[in-house]
Amino acid sequence: MSLRIARGVYNPEKERFHFYVSFKPTLDPTDDDRDVEGSHSVDVAISVTETGELADVAFSLPEPCRSRRSLEYLNRTHSATLIEEKVFITVPGMNGDSVLQGKGTLELDGAGRIMGLEIH
Repeated sequence: MSLRIARGVYNPEKERFHFYVSFKPTLDPTDDDRDVEGSHSVDVAISVTETGELADVAFSLPEPCRSRRSLEYLNRTHSATLIEEKVFITVPGMNGDSVLQGKGTLELDGAGRIMGLEIH
C-alpha cells in the first residue's frame, strides 16, 4: 500500500505548510471528517523538497500506539520502516532539500489503529 498525502495552504505567520499523511487505504487525506476516535501528539522531523512537497517523515510512537493492532495500517505501508518505536517514512520519488522539526498528531480509528498523521 502506498502513502496518500495532502498538503495544506502555506501559513506565512508560522512559515510552514500543513500536511496530512494517510496510512488507512480508504481514507482520503483531504477529508475534514475522518471519524477520528483517538489521537496522540508526537514530535516529527520532516524533510521537504525545494517546492515544499513532503519527502521524508520521522517520529517516535507513543507507548499506547506500539501494539500490533495499532500498527496494522502502518505495517502495510510500503515506504514506512519501523525500528523499535521509531517510524521512518519516505515518499517515493521525492528528495528532501530542507529538514524541519514540528508537531504532529497521530489519529486513530475506533479499533485503535493509526489511520494517519497530521503535521502542523
